[in-house]
Amino acid sequence: MGDIFSDLKRVGALKRELLSGQPSDRQLARLAGVSHGTAGRWLEGAQLPQDRDGLIRVLGAIKAEAAARGVLNSLVDDASGETVAQLLDAGRWGSAFEAERERRAQESRADTERHQAREAMEREVIRARLTALSDPPRPVRAWSARRLGVHPAIPGHSVALGSGFVLPRYVSRPHDAELRTHLSAATTAGAAPCLVVLEGGSCTGKSRAAFEAVKAVVPDDFDLLFPADPAGLLEALAADALRPGSVLWLNEAQDFLAEPDGEAVAAALLRRLDRDGPLLVVATLWPDHRESLTATVPFGEQDSHRQARALLAQAHRVVVPRSFAGCLEAVRDAAQDDPALADAFRTGTDELTQVLAAGPDLVNHYENPSGQAGVHGRALMRAAMDAHRLGVTGPLPLALLEDAAAGYLDAADRAVGLDWFTHALAYARTDIKHTTRALQDVPRTSGMGVEPTVLRLADYLAQHGRRAHRADCPPHSFWEAAYRHLTRPDDLAALADEADKRLRKRWASRLWRRAAEQGSGWALSVCAQQLWSEDREAAEGLACEAASQGDFRGLYTLAFIPEHTRDFAEAERVSLLASAEGGTFGLRRLSESRLRAGDTVGAERNLRQAADAGDTEAMILLARSRAKAGAQNEAELLVNRAVEVNDTEGLAQLAALRMIEGDRNRAEKLAARVTRRGSTRAWNLLGDLVEERGDLEQARSLFRKAADHGDDTALSRLAWMAECVGEHDESVRLLEEALAVGHTDAVATVAVLRNETGDSEGAERLARWITEHGDHIGYLRLAEARQRAGNSAGAVSVLQTAVEAGSGQALVQLAELYEKAGDDESALPLLRRAAEAGHSDALLRLACLCVRTDHDEAEELAGQVADAGIPEVLSSLADRREEAGDHDAGERIRWRLVAEGYAEALIALANRQAREGNREEAVRLLVRAADFGDEMTAFSLGQVWEYGLEPDGSPSRPWTWAEEGHREP
Repeated sequence: MGDIFSDLKRVGALKRELLSGQPSDRQLARLAGVSHGTAGRWLEGAQLPQDRDGLIRVLGAIKAEAAARGVLNSLVDDASGETVAQLLDAGRWGSAFEAERERRAQESRADTERHQAREAMEREVIRARLTALSDPPRPVRAWSARRLGVHPAIPGHSVALGSGFVLPRYVSRPHDAELRTHLSAATTAGAAPCLVVLEGGSCTGKSRAAFEAVKAVVPDDFDLLFPADPAGLLEALAADALRPGSVLWLNEAQDFLAEPDGEAVAAALLRRLDRDGPLLVVATLWPDHRESLTATVPFGEQDSHRQARALLAQAHRVVVPRSFAGCLEAVRDAAQDDPALADAFRTGTDELTQVLAAGPDLVNHYENPSGQAGVHGRALMRAAMDAHRLGVTGPLPLALLEDAAAGYLDAADRAVGLDWFTHALAYARTDIKHTTRALQDVPRTSGMGVEPTVLRLADYLAQHGRRAHRADCPPHSFWEAAYRHLTRPDDLAALADEADKRLRKRWASRLWRRAAEQGSGWALSVCAQQLWSEDREAAEGLACEAASQGDFRGLYTLAFIPEHTRDFAEAERVSLLASAEGGTFGLRRLSESRLRAGDTVGAERNLRQAADAGDTEAMILLARSRAKAGAQNEAELLVNRAVEVNDTEGLAQLAALRMIEGDRNRAEKLAARVTRRGSTRAWNLLGDLVEERGDLEQARSLFRKAADHGDDTALSRLAWMAECVGEHDESVRLLEEALAVGHTDAVATVAVLRNETGDSEGAERLARWITEHGDHIGYLRLAEARQRAGNSAGAVSVLQTAVEAGSGQALVQLAELYEKAGDDESALPLLRRAAEAGHSDALLRLACLCVRTDHDEAEELAGQVADAGIPEVLSSLADRREEAGDHDAGERIRWRLVAEGYAEALIALANRQAREGNREEAVRLLVRAADFGDEMTAFSLGQVWEYGLEPDGSPSRPWTWAEEGHREP
């Protein structure tokens, strides 16, 4: 007897050969209660029946057919010597079925054991790998608030001093619900990785909010990784430590995303966020650091934070406010049995987290020193504040603080014994309410203990320094101490840049040089730019050295100088030096300049040079140029090269080439590849090409594919095309689809088209339709279209309808119409209504209108706009006051701007003093303007003091970069 499968095959052969295929497979399937075809697969030996009884019924039916035909005693085959009756015996098949099931069970148990053993080995390998990390992950519940960097609180009067880490009761605020929603969604099975950034100033409760949210919603079986520094994070990412079911905790994310390792960290995190979840990255960040990490890069400058900007663009941003406004009742309730909260609440402020962290006490310790040691300690703190305020992010050497202090003290305070620094340091390190210190220890990057010769400034005091001393330039002793004792190239370069903004050009040159010596590519580039007019050979050498470190700003600038004067040959020579190190932007920029000058041959050559250096954007640009010239083969080769380096735009362009060649099938296959990479660019590109040819049906088919893959803008195109050919029902169907996904702009576009074709009633019907879905864009766009067409009455009509529907923006647009018509009095109440509803653009227009018409509330409104970051309106009001002869009012307004940190107001005040003959006062005001460190102000004042200023504000003597490079301060 063979195995059950070979015996089933023999039964199948018996049925076919001796029984003429009877009973049929369909009859047997019905008899066994299985789907059609299943019984046939049993008798082919391809599938084991799941039900023994069903199999016995099938075999019984076959046996009955064999009996009816009189073949039960016939041999099945010569080899086995078995009869048909023996083969179809029910007892035999019952035993065979059970034997096969047992065999499979044993095999399954063996497979399970092997799988479990393999998983155990893999877990052991992973455990060993993670244990070897400098900062290994641990179960999420194993981390305490203290270990995760949550700031301790003041102990409160009823808590014994020295009782340890104080964590007051947590009082939730609105941002907590938002945060927990993000975290909860990201911890569910199958959820994609999620980055959440809590943004707020020092001591606003960012870390505590994150800790409480993690404790509340993250499952117990998650691990948490808390790297000490960028190196530890990169090590963990390389070891794949962030497995699904992990939390990455990044306290003070700027420390991980700033140079020199920031871009590597951001790139590695981006790659991890593209993989499997659930994974939570919880980060805290100060607003000013977010601004610097996400700022737009000026044309021609190196993008130092490209990866960090891309990373933060993916983040769920949760803003943590400074105050507990609106939550004070909950605080009062919690304070009844919490001494720390009770003490904080009694202060009467709503900025409770700062009080709990002893922030105000820390500032008081700095602002109101006691005794000589306090005065000297304050000087140390001030030096540390200036260092952080001007860009130093690393630990502060004690030698720097000691040498810098003299400049912050008067002569009497400097006349002290040799042990002054010991006492000053003790004061600066006084324990404030058993919670914090002004100057704090710096833990070792690995192992136990602290770094012996450096300290760090308390975050709250650093933030206070930025506010209180933003318009101050540090003394000579600070710059000299920084030059002598700082060694981190990024710190030196940041200080050099801030010195330059304050017109301390000579000190800037020295610090740039020192930063370059320490390996800063940025500093090397700056030195190259400055040396160019004095020593071109040395400048080019420095720029090339910077490029070898990945900073191409120097070479790009050196190339732009001759490019600007149309010395394209020299610009090309320098751009090729950058290209040799991988910096091809200069060649692409040069190609644009040559194209504008009509030098198409030179432009193509520069693009080819950039393409040969691996620049995919240059490959695409050159391919377009060659395709226009009819060189299709060369264009295709270039696009294929871009595709080989995984360039999505290259794939889209290759699809376009295929479509131009008439190969629609291959074009669409390429477009599908682009779609799989998360982009509908190719479908839209193909749709544009086909639409230009006039094949609207094919174009609609292509845009439909873009829409089906989530491109809502394609719905707008489709609706527009349907409307253009008179298919209004299809247009409406597409517009309904667009509204369903929230793409109201598509409907507004068609509304404008209907208006332009004379169907004003249909246009307004669509606008009303959009409004019913909670958006007023239809009315607003329709009003703009009617206004452009000169139909002011029609524009006013739809805007009034939008106002009645609750649109604040319609109030602003309607006011604008009245303003253009010269009816300011009708515009004012509309703008007031919109401003009261919280529309910032309305507030700006209202302020401008009040300034122009000199209404009573002009200064108050202009001040509100200035507080929101737009000082120009307040400055304009000062101009109007002075033009009207009210110089006192103009001066008062400008001093208000100065208090808000606007250096331009000081220049205006200085100009007035100069006109009145007060030259000395004018110069003093201009120096004060320079001290603000505003880049545009420095640019304008650079023409006043060609060689810059000394730290005390006096004009610097003539000097050159070359001589300063050989001079020791």
